Amino acid sequence: MKKIISAVVSAVLTVSSATAVLASAAGEKQEKFVVLGDSIASGFGLADSEHNYGELVADYYGGSVKNFAHSGDETTDLIKLLEEPSAEMTSSLKDADYVLVSIGGNDLIHYASTYLLNVCANVNVLKSGYTKDDIPADPTLDDITRLIDKDALKAYAAANPIPMNSTVQKLRTHIVGTKEKNKLYDCVIEQQVIPNIEKINADIKAVNPDAKIVYQTIYDPLQFDKDYYAATYTGNALTVMNLLIPVFTAVCDSYSSQLSSADLGGAPIADVYNDITSVDENGQKYGWYFTKIQEERDSMDIHPTQAGHVAIAAKIIDTIGTKTDGGDLIVKTFDSLSAKDSYPAAAYETYKKVADTTSPSAEGLKFGDPNNDGAVDAKDASFILAAYAKASTSGDNGMTAEQKTAANVNGDALVDAKDASAILSYYSYVSTGGDKELSEFLAK
Repeated sequence: MKKIISAVVSAVLTVSSATAVLASAAGEKQEKFVVLGDSIASGFGLADSEHNYGELVADYYGGSVKNFAHSGDETTDLIKLLEEPSAEMTSSLKDADYVLVSIGGNDLIHYASTYLLNVCANVNVLKSGYTKDDIPADPTLDDITRLIDKDALKAYAAANPIPMNSTVQKLRTHIVGTKEKNKLYDCVIEQQVIPNIEKINADIKAVNPDAKIVYQTIYDPLQFDKDYYAATYTGNALTVMNLLIPVFTAVCDSYSSQLSSADLGGAPIADVYNDITSVDENGQKYGWYFTKIQEERDSMDIHPTQAGHVAIAAKIIDTIGTKTDGGDLIVKTFDSLSAKDSYPAAAYETYKKVADTTSPSAEGLKFGDPNNDGAVDAKDASFILAAYAKASTSGDNGMTAEQKTAANVNGDALVDAKDASAILSYYSYVSTGGDKELSEFLAK
């Protein structure tokens, strides 16, 4: 046992040291990422074992990530953060190759929630004991469910369908309208969100003019499975939701359109909205798949789940446009999803474009590539060593039959440190210009 452990430790040290030398020799750059923004960017709601999209993107490029996002932040909060940054944030921004920004959604949610809560207070449909004074400064959808008396609102909507519809349409115009056509409305996206994002862009560039900044659109939070929606929303509740849902769709459409026209110096925009807010040929909507809105209806939790973060990460990677042999964290995370078999088609197409592979092919894995990332390199050596160490303690290395076949490159029927060393030697060979296949290299 001691010999096995000693061999593993020695091989791990060899792989780690050699990998660092080879990476330097090959000129590989460790990309540095900074994440800024709101609760989506911060990974709100994820378990400690889960990964937010910043981690997934950074791993894909073999880089590092610093996350300075704060749950609940609006564009004005991010501007303040950039104007009064911590020493760590300033240093991170100066060194960043990429800055990923998710912001603006809270501006719209807070505005819409404030508007609706004030309307409800004016027509006396808040819960008993609550008044306009109880409305928070920056309310969320959760505050709407907490403060509004649903039965009273349903009754009001039934008795006053025209005023209710008019109220909702006014809200829509206040958010998506433009001053040229709607001088008496607030035009929140045009007058607040876009100018603030342009200021954010300028502030980031002032710190690091060479950083590549990637923005993202916002997804529609009110998309439900057809069967769930039909069973959950009936009567007056259905009337209210049928009024609100088109407003949220219009808001997301307008945000995407106006953001694409913003003066951001050519910064790319990851169209998260299109991938997450997808609708199939039968009219089925899939935004719900990426959140907990149907699991936690009372709290209206619209934050992305692990599946949502995979979708956002894939879209950002696709938007950056540089495909790499990449870290395999996004593949492992996708494979860990409990409902990956029903992963929505639009988002899956993007994921397939950036993930090297998602599962072993019917023909088996590439010889020397047991981690199935499309490359034979030091990551495969590390993968083999981890399996070898596991086998030394439990008797099972955890590999599938296909992985064992791919890993056993020296043909001795064992998967061990000798295979890892052989793969590492091959990686050294190709990193310095060698062009032989692994089997040919080993046969010399």
